[in-house]
Amino acid sequence: MAEIKNYTVASSPHKLDRSSTRRIMLDVLIALIPCIVCGTLYFGFYALLLVLVCTATCFLSEQLYNLVRKKPFTFDFSALVTGVILGLNLPPRAPWYIPVIGGVFAIVIVKMIFGGLGKNFANPAATARVFLLLAYSSVMTKYIGADISGNFGAGLTTDLVTAPTYLGCGTDALRSTFLGAEGYWGNVLQLLFGYTGGSIGETCSLAILAGGIYLTARRVIDWRIPVVYLLTAAVMTLLCFQSAKEILLQLLAGGLLFGAVFMATDYATSPKWRYNRVLYAIGLGVITVLIRRFGSYPEGVSLAILLMNLIVPILDHFILPVRFGALTARGKRQWPIMQWCMRAVCLGMAVVLLVSIPLVGYTEVGTKGGTYSYVTDVSRKLNGEYAFEVAGSAYLSDYDYTQPLAYRVTLDKTGGSVASIQPITQSTKGYVAELAFFVGKTYDEILARTELSTDTQTSATRTNESLRKMILECFAFYDYNFADYKILDYKGGGISKAERQGDLYRFTVEGVADLAEYSYQQPLRYVVTLDRNTGTVRYITTLIESTYGYVLDKPLYLGKTAEQIATMTDETIAADITTGATVTNVAARGMLAECFAAMERLAEGYDG
Repeated sequence: MAEIKNYTVASSPHKLDRSSTRRIMLDVLIALIPCIVCGTLYFGFYALLLVLVCTATCFLSEQLYNLVRKKPFTFDFSALVTGVILGLNLPPRAPWYIPVIGGVFAIVIVKMIFGGLGKNFANPAATARVFLLLAYSSVMTKYIGADISGNFGAGLTTDLVTAPTYLGCGTDALRSTFLGAEGYWGNVLQLLFGYTGGSIGETCSLAILAGGIYLTARRVIDWRIPVVYLLTAAVMTLLCFQSAKEILLQLLAGGLLFGAVFMATDYATSPKWRYNRVLYAIGLGVITVLIRRFGSYPEGVSLAILLMNLIVPILDHFILPVRFGALTARGKRQWPIMQWCMRAVCLGMAVVLLVSIPLVGYTEVGTKGGTYSYVTDVSRKLNGEYAFEVAGSAYLSDYDYTQPLAYRVTLDKTGGSVASIQPITQSTKGYVAELAFFVGKTYDEILARTELSTDTQTSATRTNESLRKMILECFAFYDYNFADYKILDYKGGGISKAERQGDLYRFTVEGVADLAEYSYQQPLRYVVTLDRNTGTVRYITTLIESTYGYVLDKPLYLGKTAEQIATMTDETIAADITTGATVTNVAARGMLAECFAAMERLAEGYDG
C-alpha cells in the first residue's frame, strides 16, 4: 500500500454542494408547515396568531440588534425558524406577551449576544422555552383540548376549558376510544394524530414525522440524532417505568418527537462529528426520561437539549475523529474506537428492547367481570405478575380541593402481596402517598394497617387512605377473576353459587335494596369471600348495585366477623346523609349474614 505522503491533497473545500444557510432554513420552514397546519386546525386561529407574533418578534429582534450594533441586516431565515419553533412550543392560549418575551430572549440573549448564528451556546428556542417555563410556569403549563370545530374561531377572551395532558394526568387525559379503537391502542392512535391537549405544534406526531422525513431526504438533518434519541428514550422508559406499554405513549406524548426532529438537530448547537452526535443523542434520551420519571415537571425535552448543548463543545474538543491514515505512537494504524463503541451501544440498546419488552411486556387477560370503583385496566406480565391501573381521588381539606389520583399497582403472580406501585397522577400540593406502607405487604397487612399518617397534615393521610382502598380492590379483583376455586354443591336463600379454596369460601349472593325515595326495589348481587380460619369478610366484589350511585361502603365490612357485623345498627351503618347508601349497606348486612351461615353449614359437612 502506498504511503500517504505519495498522495497530493488539493486545497479545501473537498466537498461541494449547493447548500446555503438560506436554503437549509427554508427547508426547515417547509418541514414545519404540517405542524403549523395541524396546530391551527386543532387549537384555532389564535394559536396560529401566536406563532406569527413569535416569528415576527424574532425577526425584528435580530434586525434591531444589528441596527444598534451597526451591523448589516441578516436575511438568512434563521430567526424565522427560531420564531416558528418557539411559537409551536407555546400553549395554544398563551397571552400575547409570552411569544414577545420569549422571542426577544431567544434572539438577543441566547443568539446575538454570543455572536449570532453559529456562535450561540445553546438552541435559542429550547433555551427560551426553559426560561418561559421558569418565569411563567402557570401560563406555560395551561393547555386546552384539541377541537377542530370549537377552537378555530376562539380567542383569548373566550371561556375555554383547560385540558390535561398525558404526561400530567396519564390516560385520564385521553379519550376512552379513538377512531374506533379502545384501550391502549386507542390511546396510541390519539397521541399519533395529536387530538389531545399540549403545545401548539408538538401534539400531532404524524405531522412531525412528515417534517422529519422531508428534512432527512433533503439531507438537512442527520438522522442519527432523532433515531438514537428515540431509541435511548425507549430503553430508559423501559427501565424507569418497567412497562413496555409505556414506550409508545412516552415517545408520542409531549415534545419528545418535536424536539428530536427540529430542536436537537440544530446545526449550531449539535456536535460536528457523527459519533459525538450519537453520544449527544444518548445523553438527550437519558436526561429526558429521568426528568419525566423523577422530576417535578412532567416534560423534560427542552431542559435536556439545553444541558446537552452545554456539553457539546467539550465533546467536540476532546473526542476527535481519527484522521485518514493516522498512526499510533508505535506506528500502527489508529482504529476509530469511538465510532465502533457508539455503534455497539446503539446495537446493544436495540437488543435490550427486543429482549426486554417480552419480559416486562403485558398481555391482556380475560376476566369474569364485576363492577369496580378504582380498577380501570388489568394485564399480566410474562413473569406472572398482575399489573392493575387504578384511579381515584383524595379530598385535600386544606385547599378545599379534590385531587385526582392514579397508580399502577402490581401484585405478585400468586396475588399474595404488592410487588410494586408506580404513581401516575398524585397530589399537586406535595401530599404524595407513602408507598412503603404498601409495597411488599400482603392483603392482611394492608387491611390491618389503620395508621396511615405521614405528617401532621391530613391531606397526605387521605392520599394514603385512597391508595389503600385502591390496593384492596386490586386484591378483590384478583380473587374473583384469577383465583382457582372449586365449585360446591350449595344453593340456598339468596346464595346462587358457592365455591371453596382451602379456608376461603366464596359466595355469589343476591338481595334487594329498598330505595323508597325513588319507589324502586334495587337488585343487588355481590361476590363475597369469607375466611374460615379468621372468621372474617375478606373480599367483596360488586356484580349488580344501585343505578343511582348509592353504592356499598365495602371497607365498612372488610375484616369484620359475623358477630361484629350483627351488632351494627342502622345508625352506625349510615355512611352519609342520603338514605340510598344506608339502605344498600343495611341490605348488604343481611346478605353477609347469609354467607356466614352458609360457610358454617358447608364447614360442618352440608349434605343438601
